[in-house]
Amino acid sequence: MLKLSRIFLSHLMLLLAALFLFISIFSYYTFKNIEISNYAKALKNEATLLENILAHEGISDALVRKLDKKIAARITIIDPKGRVIAESRHDKENMENHLLRPEVQEALRTGWGQSVRYSTTLHEDFLYVAKRSGAYVVRLAYPLDQIRSSYMRLWLQFVALFAFFVVAAMVASFMLSAKISHQIEAIVEYLDALAHKEYDRPLRVGFAKEFVTIAEHLKALAAKLAKRDAKKEKFTKKIKQISRQRNELISAISHEFKNPVAIINGYAETLLTDPDMPKNLRQRFIEKIYAASGKIAKMIDRLALAMKFESGNLTLQKSRFDLCEVAREVVELMRSRYKDRAIRLECEPSFVEADRAMIEIAMSNLLDNALKYSELDVVVEVRGGRFCVRDKGVGIKEEDLGRITQKFYRVRHSWDNSMGLGLYITGYILKLHGSELQIQSRYKEGSEFCFRLEEI
Repeated sequence: MLKLSRIFLSHLMLLLAALFLFISIFSYYTFKNIEISNYAKALKNEATLLENILAHEGISDALVRKLDKKIAARITIIDPKGRVIAESRHDKENMENHLLRPEVQEALRTGWGQSVRYSTTLHEDFLYVAKRSGAYVVRLAYPLDQIRSSYMRLWLQFVALFAFFVVAAMVASFMLSAKISHQIEAIVEYLDALAHKEYDRPLRVGFAKEFVTIAEHLKALAAKLAKRDAKKEKFTKKIKQISRQRNELISAISHEFKNPVAIINGYAETLLTDPDMPKNLRQRFIEKIYAASGKIAKMIDRLALAMKFESGNLTLQKSRFDLCEVAREVVELMRSRYKDRAIRLECEPSFVEADRAMIEIAMSNLLDNALKYSELDVVVEVRGGRFCVRDKGVGIKEEDLGRITQKFYRVRHSWDNSMGLGLYITGYILKLHGSELQIQSRYKEGSEFCFRLEEI
């Protein structure tokens, strides 16, 4: 049993004990007065009957003794001066004058008198009832011991009944306490489950409306905690992903910069240590150093551009130009970079209003991406403001399609001159122009990357 239940029961028992004691004392005196009142009424009725009998048969000791046996009450006849003229249980000659008895005084004054007192004649407590009847007073006396035994029986019956209800109340209280304890234990177990993040744990309480209200609040709290933990878990995953992406970015930058830096360092060291190198060889080394430095500059520009996108500091410089002309320039640039690859251009004049430099970057990223992941011919098509790049390369798996435009995401986890920024930058540029990148791909069959600008 819970401590709260023990405290409740102990206080209840003390309260019931105090109530039992108070009710017992109160009922004892109440029943006593009721019984005395009832006996007094009975004696008054008998006194009236005796008055009639005495008036008809006359006053004598023999008659009052005979009547005493019938009504089981002591009978005394007293004259106005207090002398006993007839007595049913004692020798009247040896009895004191009764004029000063309270019940006699009251009867002489009002017609009826009543008192409860000790009899000096019979040495016993009596209930006295006196009635004035012409020239004498009829007094009846009934022993209090018999009245007391009568109301004691009644009082004991009441006490027994009250004790039964007290016991029943204690049993009911114990059962109530057990149910409350069970409900509290269920709530405590549920709170313990919440502490261990068991938010789906059922809570069944229905003993009282208060417990139902508590359960509803706890379930609402569990839902909030579950939602908060879900957000926390999502945020933690995001932090881990950002951390992983940062590590990958550092690794990508380190790897991407390693080759051009090594080229610059190697050729520069050779030039410094061999001042007599032939002019044509020196020229070729300088060209290699220049190309490597250009590659580093391009990677830095790409990173800077991605950071501008993130900060929202990029402002478009729109102008009217021919999309076909820009596509032709991009194709020529890529042909010079990929001299052993075939790029087919299918182009029709398409005039648009956009940021030419940004659109050129987007085209370059898409074409460069196609050339990296395809060994066959690549087709570039421009028609009606729509730019497309098609290849017959490795294609993209379906589970990767929704993520390839994310920052730092790479389909193949090998450092192939890619930091996972090309498609991200392209998607952002198109978003600024109110367009989007459309991708269609089949794994091991090829891919198509397209976007459309409004033609003017």
